[in-house]
Amino acid sequence: MLLRGLYRQLYSHQQRHSPYHYLYEPAPVGELVALDFETTSLKASEAEIVSIGAVKIVGKQILHSQRLDLKLRPGVRLGATSIKVHRLRHQDLQQGLPPQQGIEQLLEYIGPRPLVGYNIAYDFRILKRYAKQLLQLQLVNQLVDVGQLYADRVHLPHEGMPANQDLAHICDALQIPLSARHQAYDDALNAAMIYLRLQFGPRPSAA
Repeated sequence: MLLRGLYRQLYSHQQRHSPYHYLYEPAPVGELVALDFETTSLKASEAEIVSIGAVKIVGKQILHSQRLDLKLRPGVRLGATSIKVHRLRHQDLQQGLPPQQGIEQLLEYIGPRPLVGYNIAYDFRILKRYAKQLLQLQLVNQLVDVGQLYADRVHLPHEGMPANQDLAHICDALQIPLSARHQAYDDALNAAMIYLRLQFGPRPSAA
C-alpha cells in the first residue's frame, strides 16, 4: 500500500500536465470498478483483449446503467479454442473499437478507483501492458480479488484447510446467480455481486 502511494505521487508529478493526470488523483470514497476482459490467450504477456466489461460500484449499489461493454478489434486471428470459449469470431469483432480507443475509454471510466474482479491480477497485467505500450502510462490502481476476499472471509485457522475459490462454488455458497461465463460484462457483474455480498452481507459458511 505504501509503495503504491509512492508510485502514485511519482506518476502524478510526471503526468501533471497530461490529460491522464486524473488517473493518479485520490479515488472517490466508496467507489470501485468491477472489471473483466475476454482475451485471445491465457498468457497475460501476449494476450490481446477482444472484449471489455466493467461496472461501477458505489457504496452498496452496482450502477448497471453506467456499465461499460466494449468489443475491440484484435490484431491476430482468433484461434478455435478462443472462439469456443468466448463465442466471438473474428468477423464479430470487425466493428469493434481500435485497441487504443477502447483502452482510453476504459481508463476514463476507471480513473483512480480500485479494481474488483475474479483473478483480477491477470486482467490488470494486460491492462498495464496496453496502457504502457499505447499511451506510455503506468497504472497503480488497487486490486481486490473476490476469490481471495472469499477465502479470507471463510478462513478458519484451526481447520487448516484452504478455501475453495472456484467461482461457481463461491456463487453457490453466497447464493448468487452465476451469469453467463466468459462474457466480459457478465463476469464483471458476477465479481461486483460477490464483492458486495462479502463486504456487506453475513459471514459465509466455510462449507
